[in-house]
Amino acid sequence: MIRFENVVKKYNELDKMAVDNLNLHIKKGEICMLLGPSGCGKTTTMKMINKLIKSTSGNIYIDDKNIDKVDPIKLRLSIGYVIQGTGLFPHMTIGENIAMVPKELGWDKARIDARIDELLELMELDPKVYKDKRPKDLSGGQRQRVGVARALAADPPVMLMDEPFGALDPITRGKLQDEFLRVQEKLGKTIVFVTHDIDEAIKMGDKIAIMKDGKLVQYASPAEILSQPADDFVAELIGGNGAIKMMNLIKCKDVLRKLPSIDIESESILALNLMKEQGVRNIIVKDKNHKVLGYVRYKDAFKNQNAPLANILNEIGETVSPGTTLKEALSLMFSMGRKAIFISKEKGSIDGIITMDDLLKAVNDDDQDEDTLS
Repeated sequence: MIRFENVVKKYNELDKMAVDNLNLHIKKGEICMLLGPSGCGKTTTMKMINKLIKSTSGNIYIDDKNIDKVDPIKLRLSIGYVIQGTGLFPHMTIGENIAMVPKELGWDKARIDARIDELLELMELDPKVYKDKRPKDLSGGQRQRVGVARALAADPPVMLMDEPFGALDPITRGKLQDEFLRVQEKLGKTIVFVTHDIDEAIKMGDKIAIMKDGKLVQYASPAEILSQPADDFVAELIGGNGAIKMMNLIKCKDVLRKLPSIDIESESILALNLMKEQGVRNIIVKDKNHKVLGYVRYKDAFKNQNAPLANILNEIGETVSPGTTLKEALSLMFSMGRKAIFISKEKGSIDGIITMDDLLKAVNDDDQDEDTLS
């Protein structure tokens, strides 16, 4: 989808190469993370794709078309672009910000309005609530979601993301990363994503391109980079704690345990028997309309076999999405002082549960697999 062939960038003859003979192939539908220290050439590389920076020599292709033969304005209108801090226009409403590129492309009003609503819903922002607000009325995480929606407005096949979540606090950042991966799973865009954070690169990327002094040092999957760093520079960049970093590769959906559910009007003994049959220690409790009310623990049902379920019902509390990494789930467990956490794809539903033991087993199994492969 995106191909660099012997690409060089020098800002003047006296300067060293900002990008030095880069050869890189990013496949359709992949997220390629450009990773490296400041000044390594990653942002220059990304900006050459939409000709915000012009290469000195070499060729860049998008879908087998040399971008040198494409008008820069048309090229940029066909590529989504998300930056840190969103770059939203403060005097425009959220809807007007999202509509910018479709208007430039000549879309009619009905189509634009439908697209705004579609994208806000995709970003889990109610159009009725947010479309007419201005950026100052939104939180930092909400503004970043709108920035992503604006980049997606004209349904571009390629997106460029320049440290889009870098200015956010860790909790908001993790949630937005999950949200973006959920959207990407549906849309399958080809994405070039600049970051300086190895954990973000491991979590978000299908491939990671590690750069140093304008050169591509290693281009591989996150798992390969963690297990087989190309040289000492890459090994130092990824750092230690390999097992913890490996937890960034495993998603909650890969290890969650499914839980049975029971109606709130049922007896505790029935809940106890269901948990015994399925070998679980918790059961989800719902009302007659299948709305999740909470959960009951095995030990409470055992002690109170004749009590109504409502008497031993526990609140679900904070949940994580199926795409959340095990590292983030572990961190949240620690912060809440819990040994387990529920997994929820959407509000009001529970997909399963992960315990501390599940996390440790997942990492140990992964280590054993690595040993077997080697």
